[in-house]
Amino acid sequence: MQNFNAVVKDGLVIRTSKNLRGMRDYARVSPVVKVITGTDPENKTRGILLVEYEDGAECRASFASFHIMIDFVRDRRSWRGATINHLNGDMGYLTKPGIIAGV
Repeated sequence: MQNFNAVVKDGLVIRTSKNLRGMRDYARVSPVVKVITGTDPENKTRGILLVEYEDGAECRASFASFHIMIDFVRDRRSWRGATINHLNGDMGYLTKPGIIAGV
């Protein structure tokens, strides 16, 4: 079972959140080093986000819209130094909210 909106480290849940605030707040404790985006295999319009932190913790989030998720990632200034991978192929980088470059 996937723990959405819970920060997990060494297999233990160390923080939980009802929304994305917990994911953003933990980035103040340990910088984000890797961001992985993808679509939900059951519903291709939904987005799945995995964030990995410098101390080995990770957090997953589910978004109702893949493009809203991409906008959310792009808007995180503190995540700009992180490696960003798109599981569903190279989606380019958004130049404006909701517009994907190269598509």
